[in-house]
Amino acid sequence: MCLRIPTEVCALTVLLAVTASAHAGSAPQRLACVLTDIDTASAVEHRSIAIVFDADRSTIAFEEGGRSQDLTNVSISMTSMSGGVGDMTVGVSRSSWRVVVQTYGKSSVRTEYGVCALAR
Repeated sequence: MCLRIPTEVCALTVLLAVTASAHAGSAPQRLACVLTDIDTASAVEHRSIAIVFDADRSTIAFEEGGRSQDLTNVSISMTSMSGGVGDMTVGVSRSSWRVVVQTYGKSSVRTEYGVCALAR
């Protein structure tokens, strides 16, 4: 296949083809997360959520208790992703799958931190 093409060009072509095929048709990924609310005065609260994201389409959905909300102002890079809906913003580190969720009230901000794992 690469007989008459310089080695560097052939290697780059093969690398691009492998990368493109790996991303072609990639499905949205799902993160299963557990949030910890450290702002709670009486005790630490834990709750489960899911984050479904599609890097190719730059979409993120926040799921909790059977309800799903599509986030807006979505930004997805190699290192992080973020978005928001209503009075809530979500940020995720793609290297550690750590998440922060902030909910804004009239005169307060509730901050929850969590750890996620890719769901199989």
